[in-house]
Amino acid sequence: MYGIGGESKLCFEQTVIDIEIDNYLMDFFQLQLGITKETYGFNGILGVDFMIKSGLIIDFQELKTRRKKDF
Repeated sequence: MYGIGGESKLCFEQTVIDIEIDNYLMDFFQLQLGITKETYGFNGILGVDFMIKSGLIIDFQELKTRRKKDF
């Protein structure tokens, strides 16, 4: 896993059968698990793969996520 500045971090990849985040249920979703809380102060990142599979779009003016059909 690479972050800002190109520094690499150890991570593990795991496929989960079901994952639900804020009422978005996805099956057979791949997660990359690493240590972020201690180093960066947050628990995780929802990346582009999650946004595409869930059909979410980031509304930067409102600073919210919305479904494609809501636009």
